[in-house]
Amino acid sequence: MIPVSIFEYIILALALGIPTLITLRDCATKNPIRLTRGLGVSLLLAAEHTLILLLGILLGNMLRFDIPDYDSLVFLGLIVVVAIRMFFPAFRKKDRERVSYDIAQWGTVALLGIATGVNLLFVGLSLGFRETMEHALWRASIPSFLIVFLLGYLAIMMGRQKKELRERRWQLIAVLFLLVFAIKGAVDNF
Repeated sequence: MIPVSIFEYIILALALGIPTLITLRDCATKNPIRLTRGLGVSLLLAAEHTLILLLGILLGNMLRFDIPDYDSLVFLGLIVVVAIRMFFPAFRKKDRERVSYDIAQWGTVALLGIATGVNLLFVGLSLGFRETMEHALWRASIPSFLIVFLLGYLAIMMGRQKKELRERRWQLIAVLFLLVFAIKGAVDNF
């Protein structure tokens, strides 16, 4: 199997960080926090997301079949499931108000990181069928941590200033990035 490049991990981190950006901006719009506290919130979310991704890779390594054709199909299937999960919220009705959480409390932020990291767990599980933990440890964790940290802090700044975000467009871009990552990974392995 061809290992995943650092560029592919950057694309993946962007695809999985955009839904967090949208959620965190809505939280910061309803419950503005200081920017110094926003650094801590972004740091905690980035650390949680990176650990959840690495946990998924570890679980995928344990469940791997070691038959490249089957492993590639499982990889593609799990990524497509996550893409479908990310696709449907993009077409939600505009009149429904988004749920926002009080990110001024650290417990809420920790639980929000776990809740927004479910897709990361599935993607990590799929990556575990394609990569070993030794190869993916630093190449997956550094882009994931940095991009989620930067997108989280950007979301807090946008939320404090009540900046509008075209959520549907960004959600579709995230789905597109995820599907490009999945198709390239599946084509490389067949």
